[in-house]
Amino acid sequence: MGTYRFPLDTRSLIALVAVAWLASFAHEFTHHATGAWLCGAPGRMSLSLFALDAACGERWPWTTAAGPALSYALMWIGMAWVVRAQRLGGDPWWGFALVIANKPFLRLLTAAMGGGDEGVLWDLLSPDMGRWIATISVLALSLPPMVVCWRALVPRNRGRVFAAAFLLPMVPLLPVPFVDRALYGAWIDGQATLPALFGVPWSTWATEAAIVALLVLALHAMPRRAAAQGAVAR
Repeated sequence: MGTYRFPLDTRSLIALVAVAWLASFAHEFTHHATGAWLCGAPGRMSLSLFALDAACGERWPWTTAAGPALSYALMWIGMAWVVRAQRLGGDPWWGFALVIANKPFLRLLTAAMGGGDEGVLWDLLSPDMGRWIATISVLALSLPPMVVCWRALVPRNRGRVFAAAFLLPMVPLLPVPFVDRALYGAWIDGQATLPALFGVPWSTWATEAAIVALLVLALHAMPRRAAAQGAVAR
């Protein structure tokens, strides 16, 4: 029986949004950094978009695979964190956060619609069945962490708490790709130059630093759910 009462207060939700934002950036930066490593030069990146260096050529599938590889690794680390915390009586919040922040539902929805990194990769191997194979792959990789989180929650109101925890933090992030394209589209397309470090504009680095600061403040403001008692239902 699950024992964890997941906090859905404002401070926890703000922290989850910040973790999800940073996880998205880490996903894209992994694409970007892998491209720099394989191609010998960094391309261009913004908040949620990346473009490989023109010399990358046929090596691009590996850069596409790198992003979801990180996301699924973080989900499974989160799953292990939840399991360990439940066994030891600790607080599994960070485990939940790692699973939630890597957007299992959105990854599944995107794959089912024929998009996403997984869809692109499987289309290379099976153009006719790539969409369905991608959907099955995403389900196989994301379902175990979600099941562990589900089972960790107290049964009362489990469905509502689970849906809210996994979906509400995603809502503020939905406009980001559109805002990103409006702000950095010319940069990504190579039609504009911006002050940058490792192919990432300084304004993007400043945004990520601000999100880290917001996360620290939100975590500091959250009630202390001590390893000994707060995370376990009484």
